[in-house]
Amino acid sequence: MNFEKIINFINNNYHHRRIVKFLNRKKISKLIDVGSHKGEFLQCFLKFKKIKTAYAFEPQIEIFKILNENLKKYRNINKYNIALDFKNGNKKIYINKLTSTSTMKIINKNSFFSKIKKILLHYNDNLLKNYLVKTTSIDIFFKNIDLTDALLKIDVEGFEYNVLLGSKKSMRKIKYILIEKHFFDLHKKYNFDISHKLMLKNNFILVKKFIFPLMNFEDRLYINTNYIIK
Repeated sequence: MNFEKIINFINNNYHHRRIVKFLNRKKISKLIDVGSHKGEFLQCFLKFKKIKTAYAFEPQIEIFKILNENLKKYRNINKYNIALDFKNGNKKIYINKLTSTSTMKIINKNSFFSKIKKILLHYNDNLLKNYLVKTTSIDIFFKNIDLTDALLKIDVEGFEYNVLLGSKKSMRKIKYILIEKHFFDLHKKYNFDISHKLMLKNNFILVKKFIFPLMNFEDRLYINTNYIIK
């Protein structure tokens, strides 16, 4: 079993299930999955919880084909081969050998985690290629869609702040934000604090942390305080 399969096994059989079971009794009408990859979280989510609609965004061309195939039986999932940013445009994506770590940010090859991956994956350079992808923002895309009781899940490998910047108006209606935080400087100029502060500024508070077993990242769940009964 290679390193990527080990990561997926832990995600699908423990980490994702733990998150979804916590959310199982929460009222959620829609799921916006930004950085859907192959649909791993979505598939786990739909095993335990019914929702009206889901939106899956994955910019990697090859991975999007797998996502499409994995989710074809679900009629309530809308799939888009596009990246989320704070505006419409085009941006370069860096495709890594471990595709779940492909990113719109520049990889820090000197980071501790990058060095560990080199050892575990037996390669000299994680980066395979890069190309331009189309971008839009959540505010633009969902301008005419009601996001009441929606869950926004963000797994974009260091690009979280850009996604949140493009979500300011939508945050008024979004109920939960599930966002990934890295513990290592995997990406250059990585700073999760600015994302945290932006969510606090828009009336979100931290509810729970889900630490990944390998201790290299955690998923953080925030709730919109407007949904809290006072």
